[in-house]
Amino acid sequence: MFYEPSKGHGLPHDPSKAIVAPRPIGWISTLNRAGEINLAPYSFFNAVSTRPFIVWFSSEGEKDSASFA
Repeated sequence: MFYEPSKGHGLPHDPSKAIVAPRPIGWISTLNRAGEINLAPYSFFNAVSTRPFIVWFSSEGEKDSASFA
């Protein structure tokens, strides 16, 4: 699905206002040097504005949970 807010959505409610509630889960895609695509759920993002529709996400380094196991 490719959603362009400026072209309208034809739905009874604006999906950009509901996409981040109650806990936002987004899909973040990456492309590595070998051309492999990765798509993963990501919860550290939020809506900043609805006109224009802008979201931000933040990323940190790798978790060190395995070192504490």
